[in-house]
Amino acid sequence: MTIVLNNVRSAWNVGSVFRTCDAIGADIVLIGYTPQPVGKTEPLVKKTAIGAEKTVKWQHFEHEQEALDALQHRLNIGIEISDRSVSLYQLISSQKYTSDEIQDACLWFGNEIHGLSPDLCEKLDAEVHLPMKGMKESLNVANTVCAVGYVLMMNAE
Repeated sequence: MTIVLNNVRSAWNVGSVFRTCDAIGADIVLIGYTPQPVGKTEPLVKKTAIGAEKTVKWQHFEHEQEALDALQHRLNIGIEISDRSVSLYQLISSQKYTSDEIQDACLWFGNEIHGLSPDLCEKLDAEVHLPMKGMKESLNVANTVCAVGYVLMMNAE
């Protein structure tokens, strides 16, 4: 499994995602202005990564198309609320994709405010959302990565 963060603003969210990736055995792809665990944003990412920035394999791409090109041979799933998206549980129960395909999938997460663009989502294989029961329509991006990652990891076992 690979977690793809597209233009995520918060270094603390990125650090938290690094910890989740370490826990679930996932790699991470950072795109655009998403903070990296190097240079001036390193201390901010390290604050919440707490060492996971050293254990998780990661790479950076300037543009989402570069990442799409590099990851095109794998299942690419956008985690986004849209007219096209299905709940995470519908994706699992549909058996449209094998457990192996899902375990090797690239899960795309977008900016904390704007999410993933509709243009990008059209290029992905599927769109999935977490069902929400409260007034809010979504979780913080780091919490969403954790929830989706664990559900998919546990589904494979």
